[in-house]
Amino acid sequence: MIHHKAEDVACVPGLAVFAAARLMNRAEKWGTNMKRMLALLAACAMLCTLAACGQQKEGSAAGSGNAAPTDSVQDSATGSKPADSTTPEDSSKAEESGSDSRKDPDAPEHSESSGTDSAGQSPEHNGDTPSGSDTENSQPDNPSSGEQKPAASTPTQQEQQSPTATTAAQEDSTPASDVKTIALLGDSVRFEGKGIAARGSKVGITKGGTYRISGSLSDGQIEINTEKKVVLQLDGVSIKNSAGSAINVINAKRVNVELMPGTVNSLEDGSIQHDVDKGALFSNDTLEIGGSGTLNIRSNYAHGIASDDDIIVNGGRLHIVSTKSGLFANDDITINGGTLYCDAGTNGIKCKNTISINGGTSVLMGGTREEKGAVIAVGGFTINGGTLYAVGNTCTLPLASSGQNAVAVTFASALSANMLTRIASGSSPLFTLSSPRAYKTVLYSGSGLREGASYTVSTGGMVSGGSTADYVTTGGTYSGGTDRGTYKTTGRVSSFSVS
Repeated sequence: MIHHKAEDVACVPGLAVFAAARLMNRAEKWGTNMKRMLALLAACAMLCTLAACGQQKEGSAAGSGNAAPTDSVQDSATGSKPADSTTPEDSSKAEESGSDSRKDPDAPEHSESSGTDSAGQSPEHNGDTPSGSDTENSQPDNPSSGEQKPAASTPTQQEQQSPTATTAAQEDSTPASDVKTIALLGDSVRFEGKGIAARGSKVGITKGGTYRISGSLSDGQIEINTEKKVVLQLDGVSIKNSAGSAINVINAKRVNVELMPGTVNSLEDGSIQHDVDKGALFSNDTLEIGGSGTLNIRSNYAHGIASDDDIIVNGGRLHIVSTKSGLFANDDITINGGTLYCDAGTNGIKCKNTISINGGTSVLMGGTREEKGAVIAVGGFTINGGTLYAVGNTCTLPLASSGQNAVAVTFASALSANMLTRIASGSSPLFTLSSPRAYKTVLYSGSGLREGASYTVSTGGMVSGGSTADYVTTGGTYSGGTDRGTYKTTGRVSSFSVS
């Protein structure tokens, strides 16, 4: 069989027309009938030629790719392109990205540590890398090395993807969908999200962001090491660590601890010497505590809450029992709200710079050593609001520039543990309190204290009825005490010496 191209076939009718014209020239002598037949043949040939040319033109147009426009390029109602349409711009963007569009880079991760490794092994200490490379793959084997190895006892743990960079604005306002979760399971950990590594009962946080933590660890730790801001939402947490801090912040731009509403959380360190971790809750950077839940802290070795930077208390109920200071900061301590109770072996709260109390209720119990006290502020102490009860061997007096009245009572000899001190204006008590240890100084600031008013100091005795919380007694009837004299406040801050 012979195959012809379309242009070859289109030439056949043209040859027929040419042949018919030559025959007509010779048909002059053949007669009228022959001339008519040849004319008909020529007309047919002309029609075939026109038809063939039309088909050839249509095929050429189709091959050039100039398709007729359609009405499905963009939906005018929604402003979105149909799913099956792709523009040159889309194609160029896809080429520039160089990645598989089907892969979700922000897909959450799920992992769990088996808890069979020793709690003394810590997660990897890596900060955020500018390149965004993955620093939390699997479980680290050695916290001091850059090499990351999966724990041998956790073969099902998934390799984590490199988290995306988080801006400061995103950190300050974190959507609920971006909150990572950490579930503490006694001797193991289950987590979801990026920036988390775990080995046994030790958890490492190496990326900025918000982390909601729940559950308990019988002997473990949460460790933070990043250059970003970290928010810890404590949602019913209990952590004990026999050889270090329950929460240890090695590095962070700032750490916010949020006590979730209606929750009771507890942190406890061990009595074993752990010089690196200086408190049950320790941070090398600014530590801010807020929320409306409760945080119970027991420090068996050093401070309850310690920071090499600032400590800021905005809310929540903090109940601290510590071997050394309840709160200790190398820089400033600021109390803006909440309820703070410190039963401390040395100082109720101490800082190497300034202490400011602007709100909330604080009950601070210091130790018995001569140089220790309820409040120790090397750089100055101001009270501008709230209610303060401070009891100890000594106490830094508030500055006269404070915005709220304060009165300090210092006894010539120490009162025994649990002995009451009562200050009243006539029959109206200003406060009644005691201490779990012997004490010599009592400081009060709050409502009811007036300048130029007279107050009677009594010690000992008892209160019938009423209620006592954190060694502060309210209500009831006082009786049996010893009158230690009446004194008059003379300014914003007054001090009584009682023999």
